Amino acid sequence: MGNTTITIYLDRDPSYDPSPLVHRNDQVTFKLHDVPYDVDIYFDDGCPFSTPPPYHLNGTTIATASSLETVATNAAERGYSFRAVINNGTPGSRDGANAKIGGQLETKKGGIDVTTEPPKDPDKKKKK
Repeated sequence: MGNTTITIYLDRDPSYDPSPLVHRNDQVTFKLHDVPYDVDIYFDDGCPFSTPPPYHLNGTTIATASSLETVATNAAERGYSFRAVINNGTPGSRDGANAKIGGQLETKKGGIDVTTEPPKDPDKKKKK
């Protein structure tokens, strides 16, 4: 079982550690970095996790600034796109319609790829 962290930022696209490639039963953490607002994570075309979205994060406290999800054992092998809607408290921002910070709509887009290929062992060296 592997672990992937997806970090959501205000000023750039999400980052992935180690990568957006995940396996069934892997754990994926969505984490906010310097985002002092509510953020909802949506998967619009299917979701690979055991619990259905949206996933709610709140950047005002460390305890609520992340969400740990597990890739379902029956997740189809394919790409899953997500959007992180940053809700800055303006009326209607819950659906992303008015989520504006600094005059820009704040919806960050990303994706993960579920594979059934066995994980590569970085410690294995090629035999000659």
